[in-house]
Order: sequence, then C-alpha cells, then structure tokens
Amino acid sequence: MTSAVKIIKLKETSSTNAFAKELLKHEQPVEGTVIQAAYQTAGKGQESNSWDSDPGENVLMTMILYPDFLEISRQFNLSMTIALGISDFLKSLLPAHVIRIKWPNDIYIGDKKIAGILINNEVMGTQFKHVIAGMGINVNQTVFSEEIPNPVSLKLLTGHTNDIDKLVLLLSENLLTRYEQLRTEGEHIIIQDYHSLLLGMGEWKEYIYLNKKIRAKVTGVNEFGRLMLETDGDLIECDLKEIAYKF
Repeated sequence: MTSAVKIIKLKETSSTNAFAKELLKHEQPVEGTVIQAAYQTAGKGQESNSWDSDPGENVLMTMILYPDFLEISRQFNLSMTIALGISDFLKSLLPAHVIRIKWPNDIYIGDKKIAGILINNEVMGTQFKHVIAGMGINVNQTVFSEEIPNPVSLKLLTGHTNDIDKLVLLLSENLLTRYEQLRTEGEHIIIQDYHSLLLGMGEWKEYIYLNKKIRAKVTGVNEFGRLMLETDGDLIECDLKEIAYKF
C-alpha cells in the first residue's frame, strides 16, 4: 500500500460504488484508491435506501481495498474498520461532540445521523477479490429532504463551511490507518473500539424486533456481524431487517 492516496475525482456519477465496480472490471487500481464525486444521481444506503446529497456539498466517496489477509467469514471486521475510520475523522473535527456507531455502520452525533456506509464485497474462491467501501458524510448541506428523519451535518454543528477536497484526503488517511491496524494488529482492537462506540451498548432502550416492541440492551456484535441484545434474561441475535431502533 502506498502512503499517498490516489483520488479519482468525478463531477457526477450514478454512485461512486458503481463507478468503482466498473473500473475494477478493466483494471486493478492501487489499494486505497478513492473515487470521489461531487454529485451522485443514484446514491444508495443500506437496504436500497437512497442517499440525499446536494451537489458539491458533502463527502461522497468509495475506497477500493484488497483484504487478502482476511477470512471471508470475518468480513464484518471490514465494516467495523471503515466505521471506526470515519469516527476517528469526525472526532478530529468535532472534539466536543459524542460520536456513536449505530449498528451496523451508520455514524451518529447524538441522536442525528451524519454518515452512512455501503460496502460491496466480491470474492473468488475462499478469498476477497476486492472490497468496494462506499460512504457519504454530511458536510456543508444544511437543508435535507423531509423524508430523512434525523440528518445533521458538520456545518449545522459548527457553523463553518468546509473544504470537501481536504476532508476527503483527511478521511482517506484515517481509513487507511484503521485498515493497516486491522492488517497488522488483527481484529482485537477493532472489535474493542467498535463496541466502545456502539449506540445503545449496555443501555436499556426500546426496539422493534420482528415487528414487536421490546425493551433490551445491546451487548455487542458477534463474529458474523449480528447485533446481540439482552432482553428479560434472554439473548437474541439480530439481522439487519429484524430490528429497528426506537430512539
């Protein structure tokens, strides 16, 4: 991996993940290559949700990785690593704010969402062929669609307008630092740090589980990336479509 970050800048694309996927059909960019777009015509979030972003106002980017050191069964380690890289980046900009990761990988400031992640993996046999890690971070946008329930941006929090290109470079460096930590030190610190930032960890709160309201507390995430909740002495493991937060 090179120390300098290679950034491909686009004025507009359907999505940076889609651009990266097409690029990888024809070449193998250096690991850590970033696709940055000023605007996405079809940006996506988890579960095919759209990502609302005004042109040129936010960080919209994808990083290409080749984690040949990681077992496919441990792929959630990558999700945790990317979430931590974004959290580190935001901590450097918002030192007075509490940053939390809402499982599996939305980034929250208080009860408002500032960033989202969408990771696409392609495997060959028992190894990763490549990983396309897409992310959107609300930066300078101050007005959002009413369909989005709880957005916030850096500008709404600080009142300052930010240089998007500088932020993309800073974010990329934070992501690669965490990725190198996963590569060289293993998953222990990544898991520990992810749990320390996990929204609802150890706190009794209300959730909707399988369409029923429950009171539970988050106890962690298992090796397969499922959210673990304790409720009335029972431990349940949740997939993404099974659980909804009520706070």
